[in-house]
Amino acid sequence: MRGWLYDRLVAGMTTDWYREVLVRLPDGARLLDVGIGTGAALARCADVVRAKRLDVVGLDIDADYLERCRTEMANADLTAQVVPVLSSVYDHEGGPYDAAYFSASLMLLPDPVAAIAHVAAQLTPEGRVFATQTFHHRRSALLERAKPLVRHFTTIEFGRVTYEDDFRRAFADAGVELMELTTMSGTRRSSYRLAVARVGDHGDGRGCSAA
Repeated sequence: MRGWLYDRLVAGMTTDWYREVLVRLPDGARLLDVGIGTGAALARCADVVRAKRLDVVGLDIDADYLERCRTEMANADLTAQVVPVLSSVYDHEGGPYDAAYFSASLMLLPDPVAAIAHVAAQLTPEGRVFATQTFHHRRSALLERAKPLVRHFTTIEFGRVTYEDDFRRAFADAGVELMELTTMSGTRRSSYRLAVARVGDHGDGRGCSAA
């Protein structure tokens, strides 16, 4: 039931986000998907995963979501290319990866800075960190209090309200250069954006700053 609800509330929106990232990856790339969830959004992009011969390791800390994810991958004929792993991003050691992707998961984490730095250290020197995120344009104390409570009604963790300056600061503090922050769609109050960052010549992120 939880997985079904997740797919109805989240996967429809994030499918387009996944596609935006996947089409940018080089053929044969190895991708770390941080917060793969039920895998429904990735499964809906199976044509891109197969065409580009991508190798995906998908992390999540929810065993129920991952059980549904394995079924989704089997139904999409992606079992050979996508490996769901029950693990925290902070504990995972599996590089080198060509890219890491946080699909609305980065600002859910207790320490986004540590997460960025940890995955950046596992990328190739030319590797990229991708993130898709909802940004709110004006600070709202009411929304900041209300958003974390949504999980009590939906069982889904939507995290904290995210503002652009906080997001940029997370990358800067992790020592990873934010190269791009593109608006995919939005309203007067909020926008959905794609972030692309690089780790630097040596793949460790040192010496880089936010764009």
